[in-house]
Amino acid sequence: MTQNLILPNAWVEKIFARLQGIYGREFTGQYSTGMVNGIDAGLENAKATWAEELGNFVKWPEAIAYALEHLPERVPNCIKFKELCRMAPRPEPIKIEHTISEEQAEINRARVRKMMDELREKMAMPKVKS
Repeated sequence: MTQNLILPNAWVEKIFARLQGIYGREFTGQYSTGMVNGIDAGLENAKATWAEELGNFVKWPEAIAYALEHLPERVPNCIKFKELCRMAPRPEPIKIEHTISEEQAEINRARVRKMMDELREKMAMPKVKS
């Protein structure tokens, strides 16, 4: 595990609630070790592990939503659920178009020529006609 991000507990609780709602005991039973003093250590350990393993999706919650909407017929474990998250379509990057006028292009070319001439003078190189 090479990540530092951890999924918030509230997110993990919602994921587990959804998966338990869909798969029932088949989901929770794979983690449960039994209640001791009102706490199921196995289930709590599983939640902590899922929080760590899914931590990178804090920055991409749509991937978790995608996984929850595309659940397989069989109960997924953490690794399978993470694979589902990775299958989520990436959002299209925002494209910013930048065009300059011919007048601005000529101004830029003149500035470059001036800088080149100044460099040549500093380096004592002969001036090139433009």
